[in-house]
Amino acid sequence: MRALQALEPNVVTNMAPDHPIQITIRPLQYADTEACARITASAFSTDRHTIVKQIGGKPFDMYEVSRTRFLATLHRKNYIYVKAVDDARNIVGHAGWGFRGVDEEKIPWKGPDDELVTGEGRASQKDERKCKDNISVAKVEKDSLGDEEKEGIDRLHALEDADMQHTMASLMPPGISCMYISGLIISPEHQSHGVGSALIKYGNAIADRLGVFTWVHSSDQAWKAYAKFGYEVVKELEIDLDEYAPSPPEKAWAEKLKGTGEGVTAERWGTYVIRYMKRLPEIKGL
Repeated sequence: MRALQALEPNVVTNMAPDHPIQITIRPLQYADTEACARITASAFSTDRHTIVKQIGGKPFDMYEVSRTRFLATLHRKNYIYVKAVDDARNIVGHAGWGFRGVDEEKIPWKGPDDELVTGEGRASQKDERKCKDNISVAKVEKDSLGDEEKEGIDRLHALEDADMQHTMASLMPPGISCMYISGLIISPEHQSHGVGSALIKYGNAIADRLGVFTWVHSSDQAWKAYAKFGYEVVKELEIDLDEYAPSPPEKAWAEKLKGTGEGVTAERWGTYVIRYMKRLPEIKGL
């Protein structure tokens, strides 16, 4: 089988009810990583699941976590990263997909055309280990937590890490070929205007051309968007955040998260559901 041609920039017009927006999907460049990392940090700033993990400790830097991940994987041919750009050339979202058990010659990879800024250099193995550490433990400063607070946050991390490892082993056993969404983030100012839908469909097209299934570890807010485009829930992890949170939200967080759909009150963080979702490829002629 010949290698698939690298996907060309894709222009998509999305008609939201009161805000038509045209975007172009292009390969992510090194020069884009700062803007994309800022979008990630902004999008996660109102996610109660992320917030709970930081209570009582030094807040971890989602900007740094995101940018470190880009530098560790942007050059790899088993990852595809793209950005969504509006007609004013502003980045309004970004997405990434990883591949397991797929011949790199068949992956339509179009890596960055630019170079890293002098002095940064390509991510070393040490940087890549740092990336994994930042993502898995979220850089929680445990020394600043009390024993009870440590215990709750440690239990939450342990629960989610064990669940992720078990599910990955089930979804991606040895010898399987698949694709997974490593991230799909939309700028808060441009959500609900079709940008996420365009990025999901872009990834679906890659999976269909390769003939592989795709899976995603979805947040509580995003799963309905994935469901619209063929993803089905295969497993859920329901978390009572109040069982692990060192303290209740109180008025400050309740006010900040008002209108975000997170459902936080001054007394409770509430239940958060992580959903593992899977989409089978659409193969023409079958």
